[in-house]
Amino acid sequence: MRRIIAAFTALILCAALTGCKGENTAGEIKMPIYGAEEISFEVATADYMDISQTDSTAAVIGYPYATYLTFPAEAQVLFAEITKNSAVSEGDVLVELDSSELDYEINNQQTKVNAAYTASLSGGEAAKVQYRIEQNTLDMLLAKKDSYTIRAPFDGIITESYRPTVGSTVHEGDICCAISKPEDVRVYIEGGAASGLRFGQRVQVRLDNDMYDATVVSAPDVIPATASKKAANRAILDLGEGTLMDIYEKDPMVITAGWATAYITRERRNVLAVPAQSVKTRGSTSTVTLVDGDERFKLPVTIGETLGGYTEIINGISAGDIVMAEGTGEFSTAKSKE
Repeated sequence: MRRIIAAFTALILCAALTGCKGENTAGEIKMPIYGAEEISFEVATADYMDISQTDSTAAVIGYPYATYLTFPAEAQVLFAEITKNSAVSEGDVLVELDSSELDYEINNQQTKVNAAYTASLSGGEAAKVQYRIEQNTLDMLLAKKDSYTIRAPFDGIITESYRPTVGSTVHEGDICCAISKPEDVRVYIEGGAASGLRFGQRVQVRLDNDMYDATVVSAPDVIPATASKKAANRAILDLGEGTLMDIYEKDPMVITAGWATAYITRERRNVLAVPAQSVKTRGSTSTVTLVDGDERFKLPVTIGETLGGYTEIINGISAGDIVMAEGTGEFSTAKSKE
């Protein structure tokens, strides 16, 4: 029955893949294929097994969690002391902007406040309300002036610097720098390699010559849709509480080097699989060649993962089926290998 199905399927494949119309077109599939002695090949048995593959990728040691400081207004830079990877203490002045135009507004507003205050002493309720309005306006201007001096919000590390230079003009909303807390150092992977990772996945990380087990604690599959593009393409790895700080205390250079190697193992357990070279794929169609004595039948299959040289077969053949493996398609006068 299987031979009949295979032959019928092959005819369909023939029409779909080659558009053949009866003539012996190159690449045409004729089923069944007789004369196994005319081809040199090896065979493999489809069987249930665990398949896996470990790949390495570059990782970054850095600070994916950061507080970004922005400029409050368009102004000229009078002072700037921002160096990437430098330590800062809470309250340290990082950037000071020219507030001369704002100072002019403050002086004018102070004059208004003084006049409103004098009027409120002898005036009625309206005069007192006006004084409060003028004072509130002054307070807002003073708060704005204070924002022209950008300070470190906490003890931390400057992880990104946009290098404002003295005399340059910055604009409102532009990023000044990013500061992270020392304990927020993490190992993370960015870009295409991160897209294949999933929350909770176990990986291994090599720092210098030592290997550490790690867990993916943030990955693209759990990043909110509203997250930045950079965050959406990043996977963060956790080596265990305090591990990185312990490494830093023993050898700071391992951490400050800023890079590591992550080893990611993908696996499928107890799946029907055959050697990867047994599967031939053309377009969206995959096939294997079933061997039955001296006869061979090309069967369409649905495949899953290919790991460690084996391809998962979701349907199309069964466990115990013999398929052509190494040497498939190499026609010769040699007899088939046992």
